[in-house]
Amino acid sequence: MRGVQGLLSGLLLLGAGGLTAAGGCGGGGEHGCAEDLVCEIVNDDGTSNGHCWGRCVPEPPEGLPAPELVWTGAEPLAPSCDDLVWTVPGTAGEVVQLASEPAAFRGRTLPSEVHACPVCACSQPSCALPSDVTASSLYMCGEGPEQTRTPFAPPAGWDGACVSPGWVGPEQLGSLAIGPTRKQPCAPVIEEEAPVPRDAPAVQVAVACRGRLVHDLCAQPRQLCMLYQQQDHLPDGWRHCRRLPGDDVPCEAPAAPGSPWPTYSEKLGVFYAEVNDTRDCTPCTCKAVEEGRCEARVSAYQDRACDDPLVRDIRVTEQGVCHDPVPDATLGSLSATWLVNEPGRCTPEGGVNVGELKGEKAETICCLPSER
Repeated sequence: MRGVQGLLSGLLLLGAGGLTAAGGCGGGGEHGCAEDLVCEIVNDDGTSNGHCWGRCVPEPPEGLPAPELVWTGAEPLAPSCDDLVWTVPGTAGEVVQLASEPAAFRGRTLPSEVHACPVCACSQPSCALPSDVTASSLYMCGEGPEQTRTPFAPPAGWDGACVSPGWVGPEQLGSLAIGPTRKQPCAPVIEEEAPVPRDAPAVQVAVACRGRLVHDLCAQPRQLCMLYQQQDHLPDGWRHCRRLPGDDVPCEAPAAPGSPWPTYSEKLGVFYAEVNDTRDCTPCTCKAVEEGRCEARVSAYQDRACDDPLVRDIRVTEQGVCHDPVPDATLGSLSATWLVNEPGRCTPEGGVNVGELKGEKAETICCLPSER
């Protein structure tokens, strides 16, 4: 856009009575700061922009939102209205604030509607042999001030094969406490991770800022002058747009070829002032559908190779057992076999979608065709 000589160098000011200038329109006379500027502004294509040093845009019907400057893009890059400044050419960095905080609107698009949950499963339950075996110096596993206790625990994950955790002499072996068999319950596992939606659009944000709008400066009727807000004064990404309340609102039809009346025909999307996404997945759990039963036969030996029996086939349940061996015996090794190895059965639960995705205060953003 070009104007008459001296218009830009005079730095047009935002005066209360319309555009005013510090200098004349062509050097032919001086104008006071309070005088209305009556110079004609000529567009690059030779058409008149009236007396509007800015962009002339269609005036909305009565009761509908006024045009604004709108930026859309990724949330980490979102600017503020204070970023809307124009540095005046030919000056020592003098700037004009095109809009100011607070933003007239700040909204987000909805994330993908696809919300998948993982497939839950359960590990297999199992029966485990006793892990706690202790020799007591007293009979019947009793307790007293003279008692000594000697741990004789088999290794973790014992499968019943002959083991020798140590050696216990006769003076330490008055009784033998064998801990209970154990049921290892099912544990929830994720059999299949939730799929990541393919080609899901990234969440975008919109920032709408209001600049100065003036009536009766444009050459065409029913147009508003967005002062200083011509496209080449705007930072990248800013557009001249209108916000229409609702999420199912059509934008205007494109202007006919050659028409001097641009329309707000380019839809940038639907943005929500509030987005509440409470979607989640219920946790994976396991529900027992059949109780288990674990019983073993444990044998103890005086030597360390399971050759010299001390006691054979002690029946051990989930309550454990105490056994008194013969006097003057020793303890050197253990072995075990399963009497009942039925750990039960369970079924997976969970991995169910809960919550909802809900947008509030929707705005459809429709913009004029970009001049860049």
